[in-house]
Parts: sequence; C-alpha cells; structure tokens
Amino acid sequence: MRIALTQSEGRLAGLQERLEAMGLEVVRQPLIQTRTLQADLTPLSDCRWWLFTSVAAVRAVLELGGCLKGRALGAVGQATRQVLEEAGGKVELVAPEETAESLAEAFLALRPFGYVGLPQGNRARPVLAQRLREAGYVVQSAVVYQTQTRPWPTDLPAPDLVLLTSPSGVEALPETVGRQAHLLALGPTTAMALSERVLPYTLVPRPSVEAVLETIERIRGERCPA
Repeated sequence: MRIALTQSEGRLAGLQERLEAMGLEVVRQPLIQTRTLQADLTPLSDCRWWLFTSVAAVRAVLELGGCLKGRALGAVGQATRQVLEEAGGKVELVAPEETAESLAEAFLALRPFGYVGLPQGNRARPVLAQRLREAGYVVQSAVVYQTQTRPWPTDLPAPDLVLLTSPSGVEALPETVGRQAHLLALGPTTAMALSERVLPYTLVPRPSVEAVLETIERIRGERCPA
C-alpha cells in the first residue's frame, strides 16, 4: 500500500518512519509552500509572549530580523519547539496537539501575564486570537508569511492513500487523485474542505501521529478482514 504525505515540513514528526515500519510505501509530496513576506514586526515588539503555530512562522520571523531572546515563547508541536530553541529562544509552553485550539487551551490553563504576539501566515484561522481576546488578553498579530499551493507531479505513482492536513492542501489536490485514492482528513477543517469539493474521506480524529496510524490500521483491517 502506497501513501502520499502532503503536510508541510515539521508537521507530524516521525510519521514517515512509523508508516514504513508498518510496511507502507511512503511518498512525500507537500502540497503547500511558504514565502516570507516583507512584514513589519513592530506590532509584536511590546508583547511579552510570542506564540508560534508553525515552523514556517518561526523561520519567517527570523528572516525578518526578529529577536527571540527575552521573550516567553509558546509552540505548537515539537518541531516548532525545536526550531525555536535552535534559534536561541526559550520555549515555556508546548501545545500537546498540533492545532491552534490546543495552543490556546494550554496557554489559558497556564494563565500567564503580558501581551501576546501572534506571528502568522496569511491563511491563519482566527481561532487562537479570538480565544485569547475572549479571555481578556491583548493580542497583536503580524502576517509574516504567505502560503502557496504546489502542483501535483504528473509522474508521481498513484497512491492508495493520501493524507491531507489543511484546507490549502485540499485546494491543491487534483480531482483525479482525489477520486482514485482513499483520502485521510486531519481534523474537521480539512474534512470540511473535502466535503465542499464533494470528495469522500476518512476523518483522522486527532492531529497526531498515533491517530493517523490508528486510522490507517482500521482501513487496512476493513480491506483485508481476518
């Protein structure tokens, strides 16, 4: 069984190795790429906390000359945490799941003080900022990178499974691939994007490596019942 992984760099770290250990042939084909914008980081300068929801946001801030030292940093996932620490930042909060909702819940559970800065992409969902503002925090956002779709290679072997992790990835998925492969939707927003395209899918209920593996095991069991 061949599976195409379309997520951006840093998401679901270790998934490819776990899938290969299960005997699957893995093809890495990211369907999105990011480009740093000529953004102004001034709105973030008075913020004690900077919260990062992706590796792309960290790299964009660094390319724009942002300084992490002296900030309290929050991260979604271990990959984002690693990039922040490699750049000399002090990560004080890591969300247990790779979602903005998870980061919001972890931050609010900690109840720290200070303004909050959100370096984000142009397609960032408003959920994180909304949750924090509703809790009484002053939140400043800066759009520091742009998400762009990438074409599906015409010479890529046809996959049996395709893992999709964002609405942007769904947008880039060719109709023929979407109709021929079994699609896995990571989370409800990705599932909604597939529903809008009227493409059948199986929902991966949580944004984690374990949830992806469990979903694939279930699919394999349905295809090859004992």
